[in-house]
Amino acid sequence: MLDALERNEGTVLIERHFRYRSRALVTSLLLALSAAIASLAGGAQPGQTATKEPETKIRILVLVDATKPLAVRYQTKGGVILGNLSATGLVPLLIDAAASSLETSKESQTLQQTVGKFDRRPVMEAGIAAMFKASTPYFEAIIPEDPSVYSHGTAIDFNKAQADGYPYVLTIHEEFAGMASAWAWGTLSAGSYVKFRLLDSATSKELAKGQTNAFASRTQKLDPALTDRTIFLTDYAAAVAQDCIHIYGELYKLGQLHSMAEAHSLGREVPDTAALLARYEKRFNCDFTLPKDWHQVAGPSKYQLFLEPKNADRMKFGVNFQMDLLIEEFAQKVGDLDEYIRIVFSRLRDQGYDVDAAIPFNELALNPPYAAFLIDRPKGAGKEALLFRRLDDPFVVTYHLVFLENYDGFVKKYGQDLQSLINQAKITTHQ
Repeated sequence: MLDALERNEGTVLIERHFRYRSRALVTSLLLALSAAIASLAGGAQPGQTATKEPETKIRILVLVDATKPLAVRYQTKGGVILGNLSATGLVPLLIDAAASSLETSKESQTLQQTVGKFDRRPVMEAGIAAMFKASTPYFEAIIPEDPSVYSHGTAIDFNKAQADGYPYVLTIHEEFAGMASAWAWGTLSAGSYVKFRLLDSATSKELAKGQTNAFASRTQKLDPALTDRTIFLTDYAAAVAQDCIHIYGELYKLGQLHSMAEAHSLGREVPDTAALLARYEKRFNCDFTLPKDWHQVAGPSKYQLFLEPKNADRMKFGVNFQMDLLIEEFAQKVGDLDEYIRIVFSRLRDQGYDVDAAIPFNELALNPPYAAFLIDRPKGAGKEALLFRRLDDPFVVTYHLVFLENYDGFVKKYGQDLQSLINQAKITTHQ
């Protein structure tokens, strides 16, 4: 279904901001991860000694388990292209279900032999530490010199964590690492899938949990992907960098970082994003008159939903509707619609969209008018029309018309449906 296919670039607000916040952030993470990989490749011992931090910083103990054998999920046709699925939807389930059986395949054994001795834990540690350092002055993710003193198997010694000055523990368990057919049949890209939990040291209570996956944007043919160690080391770091952005973004989006900051008298310094979203969602309503044989699919929040035909075309075509907020907390407090579009295009460019080749989208007669553009999707995966309209502050409406293939055919077949769907939508805002 298209909602499963599109949530990876359709997620809105906080999650989108932190997944693709800037090239500079990804670059800084990659530099940290590259340094970690270089030290490991050179035989240096992983880990770093925690130092005394300023009192204003809230210390989070990070415990990473990245011991699963490398695996390969190679497909030449059929099945599922993982990169087109949601990081919060089907991909983790697919990888999780297949990982154990994949680890002993011929391709997986070849990759394991090629990579050889390589401790992935410090790469993940360096990534999450760099993410917190780049994103907030009020928290610090601390990597213990010897993680085993805080954990025994799956058990965590919360008393020691609390005694050593860590009010919170973040655990990251990597369920899959290796190469997978993520973007195109007959190719492989390095990827990582993790589950994470945030826990309170004083009460052992689970404060938040989640799962996420990421794939490097580069694609490789089978032979070099399995036999060139440098390819995996470099691209695995890129995937982990995205994992770490997702983890931080999820904690921020849920308002968990605000709650932690408030417990340490820093609540005013860290926005309560969960409360912001809850407050603004009461100020708008959306009601769609669906064309015949279409249906509406709920998104992860009121800010997003999916509209698609009921037939098999929904696997290749559909509409992703979003309501966004022009507010400072989301780094989107701008003066006009053009500035907002530039922000969106910058994020799309980071995802691999060819935004520099965008052209006006004039296939629909829209009233009220929208700023509309047609762009190519990454890796040649079809086209996407983006429609923008600013409402009363701070709201912006965006439609993503997604054509995974057969753009001309679907525009001809569904043009009238799309036009009536958008023109008849009742989108209201109020104080």
